[in-house]
Amino acid sequence: MKTILLGAVAYDAKVVPIWDIIRDYSNAKGCKLDYVLFSNYERQVDALLKGHIDIAWNTNVAWIRTLYATNNQAKALVMRDTDIDFTTKFVTKKGSGIKTLSDLRAKRFGLGSMDSAQAAIMGLYYLQHESLDVQLQEFNSPDECGRGRSDENRTNLALIRHNSDVGKHGDTGRSEFDILDSIKRGVLDAGSIGSSTWIRILQEGSYPDIESFWTSPGYCHCNFSVMPDFDTKLAESFTQMLLSQNTQKDNPIIAKMMQMEGLNQWVVVGEKELRGYDVLYQAMREQNLLDNTL
Repeated sequence: MKTILLGAVAYDAKVVPIWDIIRDYSNAKGCKLDYVLFSNYERQVDALLKGHIDIAWNTNVAWIRTLYATNNQAKALVMRDTDIDFTTKFVTKKGSGIKTLSDLRAKRFGLGSMDSAQAAIMGLYYLQHESLDVQLQEFNSPDECGRGRSDENRTNLALIRHNSDVGKHGDTGRSEFDILDSIKRGVLDAGSIGSSTWIRILQEGSYPDIESFWTSPGYCHCNFSVMPDFDTKLAESFTQMLLSQNTQKDNPIIAKMMQMEGLNQWVVVGEKELRGYDVLYQAMREQNLLDNTL
């Protein structure tokens, strides 16, 4: 059997032990596997499209760009259970008086990095479809966000984008915590974060004065993406290797990997899961984000 070469993005130091564990487990199961790391998803998608890697562990944005580049013929094999029904949360400071989307008029609202589905793309999509009068501002650091605060006569919704981790598609969460900090400091009135970040701050109790006032419909996040002509036997071998880990959670090494990667079990991508990308595909089309620009 040929060695499958898998691509993943190095957004955090924990990525190395995660893929070491999966690689070693896969090889022990007879599914020959190795991996390479990329500094950004654009480079990874490009490598998949050119055949330099066989499988890509893609964000939803990277997956949709892969789909678009292959005339919707690319395939998704497996995802985490936590990639299903992912949501975007709109948050604000307790006592702000913001309870609905209509309360955002004449306010300052934080979006995350432009390539983050949860912190920017989905938030912008739903705000624009709410028929709010929005003005989008691009900032590359949280310090810039506070400039121009004395705009008391403004009637539109000022959208303040925090491009603090472009290329990682929001994986680092940096832009989401920039938003939370800006809300805490009173620089922003509200902002957009992902459900995983929301759960994390609730568990840690790190932002006790922040509350959520709106939740998006569910959509899907990451998956293992392959080209249309990827060998079906290799795809099946890789899929079954991952699924077999679902019964190995008493193994401390597998349990550690699942905890670090944020899943309870691996799930085969079916038609229902694929439909979970539809609204993001539409949002990326409207925001001119479908091209995989390096």
